[in-house]
Amino acid sequence: MNCFNFILLLVCFTPVSLQNGAEITNLQGDLLNLLEIKEKPSVSRSRSQVPKYVMDLYKEQAHTTGFTKFGKSAPGKTIRTFFRDTSVSDDKSRFYFNLSSLKPNEQIEKAELRLFKRRSKLENTHGHFKVVVYRLNRRPVEGSISWKKKLTTVATKHVKCRRVGGWIVLNVTSAVSFWSSWPSRNFGLLISVKGIGIPTSDFYIATGGRKEPILVIYGGDKDKSPGPFSEIPNETRPNGEDRHNKGKGKNKQDTSGMLNRRRRSVGDDSCARHKLFVKFRDLNWDKWIIAPRGFSAYYCMGACPEIIDKYYDPSNHAIIQNLLHHRLNKKIPAACCVPTSLNSMSLMYFELDGSIVLKEYSGMVASTCGCR
Repeated sequence: MNCFNFILLLVCFTPVSLQNGAEITNLQGDLLNLLEIKEKPSVSRSRSQVPKYVMDLYKEQAHTTGFTKFGKSAPGKTIRTFFRDTSVSDDKSRFYFNLSSLKPNEQIEKAELRLFKRRSKLENTHGHFKVVVYRLNRRPVEGSISWKKKLTTVATKHVKCRRVGGWIVLNVTSAVSFWSSWPSRNFGLLISVKGIGIPTSDFYIATGGRKEPILVIYGGDKDKSPGPFSEIPNETRPNGEDRHNKGKGKNKQDTSGMLNRRRRSVGDDSCARHKLFVKFRDLNWDKWIIAPRGFSAYYCMGACPEIIDKYYDPSNHAIIQNLLHHRLNKKIPAACCVPTSLNSMSLMYFELDGSIVLKEYSGMVASTCGCR
C-alpha cells in the first residue's frame, strides 16, 4: 500500500470535484485498487445484521475515526466473518460456509465457529452437552449415509445446560486451513450433540439476525507487514531514543498532536500536519463500508526553516541540504515537509459474497510531519 499515492488521490479530489460523476467514478476505481478490493460490492445485508462480536472487534481495535489504536492489534491483520449458506443444505446439523473470497496468499492463523445456544426449557439443568465438530470428507448425498462414514474430528467441547442463552465458540482452524489448501474439498462441517444427564433435544441453535451462526477467520498476508504505528527512520536520533515516548502516560498520537501544535505556533506557513477528511457517503460507499463513516488521512504541508530545529525531526541529510539551498545555491532543492511517522487505518466492509471483512491497512495516516 502506497500511502503517498493514497493521500495524493484524496487531496486532488476535493468535495467540489466529487460533484462530478466522472470524477467520482475515477476516484472510486483508484481507491478500490489501492485498498486491494476487486470491485464495489453490491450489498445483500444491512448493518443490523452485523454480529455484535464483529462490531466489538472493530471498536477494540480502532478509534471511531478508523485509526488503529496504539498498542492494540487484531488477532490477524485481516478478520473475515462468513455466514452460513443455507442454500446448500437445510440440515440443521450441517454447516456450510462459502470461502471463495479467501485469497491464495492469505495465512490462516485461527478460525472459530460461533453458535448461539438458546436457553434451556428444562426445570432441572444439572447436566451438560457433548458437542463434536466434524469435517466432511465427502459430498453429502440425499438418501445415503455413506458420506457420514468418513469424518475428521475437528473440535470437541462440553457445554453446560443453562437457563440463559449464550455463544459457543469452537476452534475449527484445522478444517479451514485444509479448505484453504484444497478449496474443492470444502463440503462443510457436521455438528453432533449428545446430552449427558439431560435430553439431547434441549440443545437448540439459534438462527437469524445477530444470532446467526458465523465462521470467523483471523489471518493476513503471508508477507510481513509493519505494525499499527510505523516510524520512518532518522539516522540523527541516538539508538533507543524515541521522541514519541519521552513523556510517561502519553501515547504516540497524543505526543504527535502536541508536536504539530508547537510547530504551527512558530508560523502559519511552517511545516505542519493538516486535516484531510473524506466522507464515504460522498463516494456513495456508505452502504457497503460499515465502519468508519469517513477517512482522516491528514497531509503534511509547509516550509522548512533555514536552520531546522529538532521539533521537525530532521535527518542529517535534510539539515545539510537545506543549508546548501539557502546559503549556497537555490538550484539545490530545500528540505521537504513530509510524514515522519505513519499510523494504520482499520476498515470494516461487506465483501462481494456478503461476508464481512475487518482489515488493517498499514501506513495510511500521517501521524507526524517533519523536514527530510
